[in-house]
Amino acid sequence: MPDGVALTASGGIRVTQAGQVIDGLDVDGDISIEAPGVVIRNSRIHGSGTYGVYVRSGSVTITDTEIFGFENAIAGSSWTASRVDIHSTYGDGVKLGSDVVLEDSWIHDMTPSSGAHADGAQMQSGVTNLTIRRNVIDMTTAEGANSALFLAPDQGPSTDGPVLVEQNVLDGGHYTVFCVDGNDGQYVVGNITIRSNTFGRGADYGAARVNVPVTWAGNVYTEGTEARY
Repeated sequence: MPDGVALTASGGIRVTQAGQVIDGLDVDGDISIEAPGVVIRNSRIHGSGTYGVYVRSGSVTITDTEIFGFENAIAGSSWTASRVDIHSTYGDGVKLGSDVVLEDSWIHDMTPSSGAHADGAQMQSGVTNLTIRRNVIDMTTAEGANSALFLAPDQGPSTDGPVLVEQNVLDGGHYTVFCVDGNDGQYVVGNITIRSNTFGRGADYGAARVNVPVTWAGNVYTEGTEARY
């Protein structure tokens, strides 16, 4: 959220009007997206429910916004998040569906509930058209964190993707990136590219665990040495 923006208090919002713009609100509650072309910008969204922004149908673009306190900040398909500050969630940072772009955003200082295996960004179904670029996803302070980025289509179906992960700064978790098959090999997402990312050294076991075909190129640790899986 840009400095100096004066926010207007609001409760949770159910959006059913195509093209509705939510601008400059301090939303105490969740936002349910049920229409196409919705815009959320220059706002703060906070609460304790399951999702901060949930795309039930339609689509949403979220920019220059802070989201915190929920189990998961954003979930569903057909969303774009740019310059979004996500923190203090107690499940995962975001749930990644199809036709999703997560870019230029910051996921950090998560507070997983007891026994949670938290991921900064998590894909659990067969998706198409997923892009994750130029984000900072830092799980080093999240106790028991699983990964910064979890790509495993356990819920299916298999798809041809594509999935692009590029120019991110990623750290923490058991492995910082999991890129694996789903449901013990039943489902696979194809055309995954992971390139030009910078990895910290905060993971328990290494930069990545990968057991599916992936294009892996130009990934380095912070000090410049090659990051492998």
